[in-house]
Amino acid sequence: MFVGRNSELKSLKSAVAKPGGKATVIVLTGRRRVGKSTLIEHFAEKQKSLSFFKITGTPPKKVNRTKVELSALATQIATTFQAPKPVLHDWNDAIFALKNYLQQGDCLFLIDEVNWFAKTHDDPSGTLFTLWETHLKHVKGLTLIMTGSLAGWIQQNILENTGWYGRISWQHILNPLPLTDTLKFIPAARRQRLSNHEIMSYALVAGGIPFYWERFDFTQSFAHNIQRLAFTSDGYFYSEFPTLMKDLFRSKAERVETILRFLSSQRRSATEIALHLGLDKPNGYLYQTLEMMEKSAFISTTYPWDLKTGKRSDYDPCYYISDPYIRFYFKAIEPQLRQIARGNGRAPANLDSLLGLQFEHVMRNNIDIVFRALRINASDVLDYDRYLGQELEVDLLIETRRSFYLVEMKYFARKVPAKIAKDIRQKLERFGLPRNKSVRSAILHVNGVAESLESNEYIDICECVMDHLE
Repeated sequence: MFVGRNSELKSLKSAVAKPGGKATVIVLTGRRRVGKSTLIEHFAEKQKSLSFFKITGTPPKKVNRTKVELSALATQIATTFQAPKPVLHDWNDAIFALKNYLQQGDCLFLIDEVNWFAKTHDDPSGTLFTLWETHLKHVKGLTLIMTGSLAGWIQQNILENTGWYGRISWQHILNPLPLTDTLKFIPAARRQRLSNHEIMSYALVAGGIPFYWERFDFTQSFAHNIQRLAFTSDGYFYSEFPTLMKDLFRSKAERVETILRFLSSQRRSATEIALHLGLDKPNGYLYQTLEMMEKSAFISTTYPWDLKTGKRSDYDPCYYISDPYIRFYFKAIEPQLRQIARGNGRAPANLDSLLGLQFEHVMRNNIDIVFRALRINASDVLDYDRYLGQELEVDLLIETRRSFYLVEMKYFARKVPAKIAKDIRQKLERFGLPRNKSVRSAILHVNGVAESLESNEYIDICECVMDHLE
């Protein structure tokens, strides 16, 4: 099922070579499973005047053998182009053989997961560039599309490669789908019969990753789905994390996993991460690893926010896990890996509490919905983030030109209880009253609030986010 991506489809339409026109190059990166190849394939299906061909790089194995890889590529070529299986003697021979199948032009040629293409070649990017310069750029109506999950590799070997400079018509990072699109994976008639709490539960695990949403069986309850996918030994979510680590990071997987586990409890600075890894201070290799993790869409960076000056610090950034599935894995799945392997895994008793923490992150990742719920014009927003002070913690603090909004995110199966009012009053008192701005408080929820909260003088806004998804 394909949903959303309207802006990307428009950009693709503008960027691809027109029939008989000048050849062009497109580069698309994004988190694994985010839907890069699906986007290209969906676009290609609509192009009646352009043929479509696809070659896929495969994840590295413990031992990578050139002969085996060449044979696999030869099989792909035969299948893709419906031609006899070629004999490929080496990688230069194999890469340049591709020109023979693209000479007719007027086509889209996708190399999916280009970061894994020709793994045993010393310089696959350089050879691909030579193929482009000597042959492919002269083919009328050809669009070469390269996609990949290893954003760091693509940045270094393609985007920052002087050879490719000026030759790429469109480069784009494909982000996870917004909440408004992911909920479309639930058939409309079924979605109408589900509670807001159950609908949101799916988003708090799968985030904006289409491939994860497609694993759910919406004829079954969320409880049944999560038990099957996360807490059984053959469940997809149970095995997905180690697969991601192995496929994306290989020799760095252990280090990346250690960092993610350290971040699973709270935000951490680079200095704190370095000390946790046994380093005296952050070094270039650590920053390189953190950048790679961020480009893989697993973590995000934020800088300290000084409310007195209204500015962010330009040093000592903090890192946090921004991917909902990764957070869910560490909080709910990893603590009982042994039980799951033995066949007696169970969803934790505090699952709702864990998903409540997820709710905060998912809504910050869908900040446009928050702005709509609070009736804030995005152009008026100066800054927003979770706020952690010495005596004050706010799920989401928003600063606009005229106001501060202290926003609490509450994910309950039942209505938000009245006792929340006391917490909000204390936070307002600790926040203080800036001389030049108003201060407003808000509760964003999925399942209603106690009646007394609607009229409480310390709470200005109570809104169900599900009412603001369209």
